[in-house]
Amino acid sequence: MKSLDKKGITVMRINSLISGVIALLIIGIIAIFIYPEIENILGKTLIIIISLIILIIILINILVFPKIRYDRYKYLVTDERIEVKKGLFLITTSIIQIKRIQKIELSNGPIDRKFNLSNVEIYTAAGTVDIKFLSNNEAREISDKVNELLKNKLENKNEN
Repeated sequence: MKSLDKKGITVMRINSLISGVIALLIIGIIAIFIYPEIENILGKTLIIIISLIILIIILINILVFPKIRYDRYKYLVTDERIEVKKGLFLITTSIIQIKRIQKIELSNGPIDRKFNLSNVEIYTAAGTVDIKFLSNNEAREISDKVNELLKNKLENKNEN
């Protein structure tokens, strides 16, 4: 199975950083209103402890989890199937038969574009599977390969 582009770790960290900053802003705003209203030292200490725990979780989410996700995120494209394995604590493996694919989309957000990465979204009747953090070339190669395989299978089906 293949790994993602190494730049995917950086993109995961940036995404986590953005989410963390938003969470800290929300927590900060709430704390500004609640903290002065609390009279006892136990309540104020509790708010500080909870805030520190949330900060530690955000830092772990930025510094540690992206590397683990990257190490566990693998994919394989063959003539018969696409297999995607990913997860942090719960690892899922999705296997899609090429003949079941209905549509493929390539997408990338502003952060992905900055690092020349793309995502491949594979649609079937049962749902969607995506392969994220691929180099633009790798994403295009996967899309072209799957389109060619589908075209060949359709032509072979029509010949029979």
